[in-house]
Amino acid sequence: MKTHPVYAPRRFMILAALMVFLSALAEPVVAQSQPLVVAPDGAYTTIEAALTAAAPGDVIEVRGGTYPAPLVIDKTVSLVGVQQPVIDGGGQGSLVLINAPDVSFSGFTVRGSGASLTHEDTAIVIQAAGVTVANNVLDDVLFGIYFANAADGLAQNNIIRGKPLDESMRGDGIRVWYSNDVRLIGNEITTGRDTLIWYADNITIRDNRIHHNRYGLHFMYNKNAVVENNIIEDNAVGAYMMYSAGLTMTGNQFIHNRGASGYGIAFKDMDNARVTNNTFVGNVSAVYLDNSPSLYDVNNVFSENFLAYNDVGLTALPSVKRNIFQNNVFLENYQQVSVQGRGDLLGNLWDQDGVGNYWSNYVGYDRAGDGVGDLPYRSEKLFESLADAHPVLRLFAYSPTTQALDFAASAFPSLRPDPKLIDTAPRMRYGIPPEIAAGSQQVSPAFLAAALALLGAGALVCALALRPQPGWIRQAKTRQAGLPAGAE
Repeated sequence: MKTHPVYAPRRFMILAALMVFLSALAEPVVAQSQPLVVAPDGAYTTIEAALTAAAPGDVIEVRGGTYPAPLVIDKTVSLVGVQQPVIDGGGQGSLVLINAPDVSFSGFTVRGSGASLTHEDTAIVIQAAGVTVANNVLDDVLFGIYFANAADGLAQNNIIRGKPLDESMRGDGIRVWYSNDVRLIGNEITTGRDTLIWYADNITIRDNRIHHNRYGLHFMYNKNAVVENNIIEDNAVGAYMMYSAGLTMTGNQFIHNRGASGYGIAFKDMDNARVTNNTFVGNVSAVYLDNSPSLYDVNNVFSENFLAYNDVGLTALPSVKRNIFQNNVFLENYQQVSVQGRGDLLGNLWDQDGVGNYWSNYVGYDRAGDGVGDLPYRSEKLFESLADAHPVLRLFAYSPTTQALDFAASAFPSLRPDPKLIDTAPRMRYGIPPEIAAGSQQVSPAFLAAALALLGAGALVCALALRPQPGWIRQAKTRQAGLPAGAE
């Protein structure tokens, strides 16, 4: 059937209008060019009212004031705090729940969560992908930031302070659970339980300061994490890494982690790890190894690390094998290497390609002047072997008994224990990491004041002792000595 010429233009116009209508429906919603402003005297006085009015992609500025929790964010918006507005929970429940993807939440103080471990009361709960939480202060909270099945998230430049509770009653400063590709950058985390990374791959942890917690970092069942340039200090344990693989750990400082275990880092069933250019100072044990690596066809590599002034440089179970140690510095640790139980660590490689490690208690020489000792370094002190089997003997450390035992073992080879390790190419020289060298040149005002006070007290005592004595004191001393008068 042919179309009548009179109706052809009308049909064309109807078709064009329908296409315009459909294209309008298909166009994405465009965010407003101006932010929605929330303020005590503004157009919106509550954050919830601004969220109701907002379209996806809008920016909501919250200017000062204190706002009640819980705050639920179900739209893809950016919430920007101006003049540090406060989300206050009053000690009840979780405070901010982010349920929409690609949300940005920054510039707030979030404080006063509940204290229930059963309900996991948390400052910020993230349950969507692509969320950024940055430049916030989280104070008096049980859990800090919780990525719960929320991939591609970012927590950056936040300060997280837990509740002043007993260590066993605290929550995690940051928890990442079933959330791949999350980045934790530049945060300060303190007074919490752990920074827990659990069933999450490709995690980046960089430039954080983690202090006064239980475990600085706690890994379980993760792959391909990168941990770099963090300061992890004054925790019970610096980092405990379990049942994971593909870890890259570089440029970190593990300082004074001295809990019941007190490890700088501890590996249990950790495979294919690369631990390079880290600093371990003042820990109970700088490095602890338990069944790592667990696979027979991989190695863990420890290189260019600085282990100084720890109680023990490296502690390992005798079953530990296939680790490579090269170019590390073992400097003035009370005990360089300890084996927990009977056995040795000869199944590990202590030098590679003619380069071993520096040992501050090495007594060999370098006749060729090439920086490598001519004699192997052998860890075979009698007292150390006895203390490994019976740790209570460490009570006699630095005693004459210790020195006598080691002297006897060196004089009588029959008393000498089998070596725990042999480094055939020990280094003769070492360098101090720049951050440690810079710190050692700084003198705190308190230390300087104390030193000056002691110096002044010593000078006063000397002046009093050396000043001329009054005549009556000299005469009394003369009479006590039975000397004739004037003999003084």
